[in-house]
Amino acid sequence: MRAFVLDKKRATLVVLVPALLLLGLTTRTWASGESRDVLSRAVTEVSGGAAAPGVVGLCAVCVVALLGLMTGGRVIRAVSAGVMVLAAIGAALMTLFVALRPVTTVADAVARELARTTAPAATGTSTVWAWLAVVAALLLAVGAVLTAASSRSWAGLSGRYERGAKPASGPRGEVRTTWDELSEGHDPTLRDAPDET
Repeated sequence: MRAFVLDKKRATLVVLVPALLLLGLTTRTWASGESRDVLSRAVTEVSGGAAAPGVVGLCAVCVVALLGLMTGGRVIRAVSAGVMVLAAIGAALMTLFVALRPVTTVADAVARELARTTAPAATGTSTVWAWLAVVAALLLAVGAVLTAASSRSWAGLSGRYERGAKPASGPRGEVRTTWDELSEGHDPTLRDAPDET
């Protein structure tokens, strides 16, 4: 089980690479076919972005959630992990739906072109780009699940990104600021400097 725990660098790769690959594949033709409608007899080619527009948004969600996993605290990591897994699974299902139902994809595209509410009869086949997109989407889903599971063992950011200690109070309870220290002749940056031996 320990072999499947990813560090942050590997987790970034197994999510970011398939997400970017899937985004790139949405520009390619996923289905092509002909409508049997009188007004549209030409071959219709449907790109991934047109066939499944939600895939682009879900890939973007995965990338943003990955950023939250890398930089957030425990609660933010838990929320980001859940969002990323759901988005990746959603992208995989949408992609698979287009690849398995090319006739519906072509008919819906023709209906949009003709501004019709009902899809005409059509023929359609999935292209190799659609199946490559399915592979990329499934890799994204697997990577998201592994990353979400691995993120439980990750440490947070280093202490320099954490909120500092509460400033000391003055004689009447007022909060002392860095400006107060400067006006008294003290350099507040020396507190963060490493001790020289």
